[in-house]
Parts: sequence; structure tokens; C-alpha cells
Amino acid sequence: MPSTIDAAGIDWRFADPSADTLAVLNCSKLPESSLAHSVINQLASNQGLSPTEAQNIFRALSGVNQVALSIRADTIVIMLTGRPADAILPAPEAGWKSMPLGGNVLLIGHAAAVDQASQRLLIDSALGGLPQAAHQRPAGSEFWIAGSAKLAGPEAVSAGVKRYGLTASMEDRLTSDTIFEFDGAPDPSAIRAWLSTLGDAKIEGNAVRATTSMDADETRRNPTQIAGSPFGRGLGALIQSARYLPVRDTATTVHTKPVIYGLDDGPREVKVK
Repeated sequence: MPSTIDAAGIDWRFADPSADTLAVLNCSKLPESSLAHSVINQLASNQGLSPTEAQNIFRALSGVNQVALSIRADTIVIMLTGRPADAILPAPEAGWKSMPLGGNVLLIGHAAAVDQASQRLLIDSALGGLPQAAHQRPAGSEFWIAGSAKLAGPEAVSAGVKRYGLTASMEDRLTSDTIFEFDGAPDPSAIRAWLSTLGDAKIEGNAVRATTSMDADETRRNPTQIAGSPFGRGLGALIQSARYLPVRDTATTVHTKPVIYGLDDGPREVKVK
């Protein structure tokens, strides 16, 4: 197996070598998780999405194997694996496109980023720093994200955090393990106020490690806290992009745009001018 493909089957050549943020959501357990459904609905609502949009996002995520996200500045490219044959692609936003690859794999994102990703997948290219870290991420994690401190929140940036990485699970409880990296050993007194907002946090060399655990009732009572956490910000970024993922067609699906069937990359909506 090529060294650019991780144990979950993601070829990280698709990601921008200079990406600011990378994330992976393993979607295989989502359909059975009422907690995951509730959390995704909360984060979608926090972004101003309607209940119908939130439901479509959950359906889209529940219908695939996994979604990998690469962000550089405001440019996004997604690698989706395990797309069902009957899943309908939404009509693309201006400047976006999708590109089918072999094995039910699909690239979706800004048109230039998708073209560049497809070209990287054709050549023996080396991985950038963050894609290399993604390639070596912990196996079996349900949600994983790493990137610059900006997505961790302004408080983390003010505290001197340079990078962060997080793994999380949304099965019986919402649990997360986050590592905030500094350029040097942080001064405990200088970051005391920020540390107090993290719950169970400890300084470990040049990093701060924070763990959280909430049951379903706690997540429902604290939607703002979750949305503002590194976990919420990370998953929220993926949810924003999930609006463009294909959704399985069912007897209850209501189409607001015409759908073309029989295309090489599966059925898709089309915009009516």
C-alpha cells in the first residue's frame, strides 16, 4: 500500500500540502448514535442552518463511510469514501465542483482545489507537514482534526497556542482528547485563566493536554459551550462543508430542483436558471 494511504484507506495526497486544517469523520457509527445526531443538529443550528438542512447533513454523513476535509485559508476540498449508488449530489454552489474517483470515492470542493487534488493523486508526490501528521493519526478514532490554533479559538491563540490536534467520540458519551502545542514550554501563570476554561487540563512539556467527557443530557444543556470548544469548532467546519455531500434518495425525499439520473458520477441535482 502506498505510503500516502493511511490505515483507513485515505490517500492524503488529496489534501493541500500547506493545509491549515485537516479533519476526518468516520461515519460508520453515526446512524445508530442518537448523541451524534443531537450534537450535529446543535452545531448546524448554531451556524444558522434550518432543521431540514441539519437533517440532510446528518443523512448525508450517515450514508457514507468517512469524510476527510482539507482547508487552506478559505479553500476547501473533501474526499468522501463509500458513496451509495443512489445518493444524489446537490446542485453545486458557484465555484464548486465534484469529481468521481474509483471505488465510490468522490472529491468535492472549490473547483481549482479539486483539480489540484486530482492531479496530486496521479503522481508520486510527497506529503506536506500536516498531511503527514494526518497519515499517522491514531487508528480507529471516530473524529480527528489537526491544524493551526485559529480554529481552536481566540483564547487559545492569545495563550500562545500554535497548533492543536483532537480526537473525539460520540457514542454513549461525547469524549475528546485535545493537545495544544506551543513553541516552547508554556508559563503556567501566564495561561492560568485559559487553562481554567478547559476542564481537565495538564501541561506536558511544550503542550497542554485537555480531556472532556459529557453524557447526552450535558450536551443538550451546554450547546454554546460545545460549539465554542475545539471539538465544536472542528466538527462545525466539517458540517459547513457537509451541505454539499450527496444524500440518499428515499421515498420521503422532497426534491426542490430537477434531478438527472444515469450520470457517470451518479444522480445529481441541477440548477434551473
